[in-house]
Amino acid sequence: MDQKRSIKRVYQHHHPQLNAIDGTCVTSYLVQFRNIPYAKTPRRFARSTILHQLPTCIGGQSTSFDAMDYGPCSVQPRDSIETDVHWNQLPDRPNREQDQAEDCLRLTVTCPIHTLNHASGKIPVIAFLHGGALMIGSGDRQYYDPIKLCTDALEKSKPVIFVSINYRLGAFGFLHCPEASDYLPPNNGLYDQILAFEWLQAYIAGFGGDPSNMTAIGQSAGAASLSLHSARLRSRALYQKAIVLSGSTTVLVTMTPEQHRQEFLYQAERLGIRVQGRSMEDIALEVIDAPVDAIRSLEYCGAPCSPSELIADPDWATMRHAQHTTPNAWLESQVICSSTYDGSISHLVAMGQERNQLAKVFVAICRARLKDPHQLLNIYHISQDDSDDVALRKICQVVTDLGFYGAAVSSLRGSATSLHTKSYHVLFDIGNPFTRLLEKCRFATHTWDIVSLLGAFDNMLPMDCQNGIQLWREAVLAYCYSGNLPGDTWRPDSQSLLVFRNDGVESLHHEQLTQSRQERLLRFAEQEGSESGYDLLWEDVLRFFLKTGNPRYSHEALELLQEHHQAEA
Repeated sequence: MDQKRSIKRVYQHHHPQLNAIDGTCVTSYLVQFRNIPYAKTPRRFARSTILHQLPTCIGGQSTSFDAMDYGPCSVQPRDSIETDVHWNQLPDRPNREQDQAEDCLRLTVTCPIHTLNHASGKIPVIAFLHGGALMIGSGDRQYYDPIKLCTDALEKSKPVIFVSINYRLGAFGFLHCPEASDYLPPNNGLYDQILAFEWLQAYIAGFGGDPSNMTAIGQSAGAASLSLHSARLRSRALYQKAIVLSGSTTVLVTMTPEQHRQEFLYQAERLGIRVQGRSMEDIALEVIDAPVDAIRSLEYCGAPCSPSELIADPDWATMRHAQHTTPNAWLESQVICSSTYDGSISHLVAMGQERNQLAKVFVAICRARLKDPHQLLNIYHISQDDSDDVALRKICQVVTDLGFYGAAVSSLRGSATSLHTKSYHVLFDIGNPFTRLLEKCRFATHTWDIVSLLGAFDNMLPMDCQNGIQLWREAVLAYCYSGNLPGDTWRPDSQSLLVFRNDGVESLHHEQLTQSRQERLLRFAEQEGSESGYDLLWEDVLRFFLKTGNPRYSHEALELLQEHHQAEA
């Protein structure tokens, strides 16, 4: 046994199908099996295939599979951990380094030791899809460590098995060319996720897990992915319950096959590949052979392709489409959750741009694109005299209420037609105690929902939010067992909302919700564009405003301001 292994406490598990696996005891009651490969790719950019055995032969002799150390995550920018910590406003403390590799289709299984010893007693499984805009991230990030959640589960006599899933990101997961689909098929990263769920259905029972009681949790881009998997028709269940945290198909930017073709040519040129007068297949072969660091540097390659075999409807990434999408028959229940300030992501992006007169730009956009702009401005008390800091905070609240809360309502409306899936609407309103630019403990920021649930920073929490987070954790664990939350299920004629706050949990009903800021905004959007109103307001006003911070579009903001000044004069 080498020195690294001797420092750790080894736990060897004899899986009935996968044979001997060496894991690491992380506490007296929990063991982690890391770096378990669930799929492989025959070559770069190819579609992955599921693995049905672990590589346990060395020099022709069978040995146990070493699952003691973390495996690699998908290839992404080297500073992605620092980027993640910054954008999600988490504590700036040392994070473990993680290798990157193209061979990254790995998962980590955290489970109670006693379930391994008595595998006949199956317990609920949680499978986690991380966020990161489909371009950065890893399920094994230190701030996604599930040890506290699993420990609390044991103490509450509700043990669970937690599985963290890695999948291909960026160019390796999503670069696509329609004319060279044999070499670069679309949506590889999404197909990787599907294979991970299929692998768990086949093999998690050997770790003591119950494949018929699996809850999938997706956050941000992982939540958007989960929304797709829950709705796309499949004959066999991938999981039985879903918790969608702060993300929907609406938050993803999808590209058509033609847009993917143009993006492929653009990225090929960035790699130094000649594209003029050449076939797409010849260009694709050169892209496949490009140095990994060159491909790592490519930007904005995290866009799913729609329409495609996986995503048949070209309007998939719209709130209107979500309102007509029914979950799969095998999905027993789902929780659709947003945070009260998911716009923190947009807030920080805008803070990093050199722009000013934000209130005047936003007012000008509203007047140019809305029939009744004053109604929207009055709901959020936005004045063109607001300072840039004040205006940005207010505008990003609109982004939150429409792009996340409104997207959640859209999904719930589609699910309401289902006779087989219970749906719960949840609002996470426990303030992030680690924010810097924003006031501490006031804003429930993007990603804080999943980080607080898993508990990596529990020892750093102030007293006034510990009770709320504990109630949040207990509710999720109870849901994983029963598929029920303490509030009522959501129905169009009897809407209900379960709100988690520092001081407890509150269940709001239709009459209480009617006058809320969020519901007033949604009624306004419907007045502006009927069934398509959410998307019109999202695309024509909010995303357009955020886009004007990009130098490529700043001239459009300048033109609107000039028109606004002329109208006032």
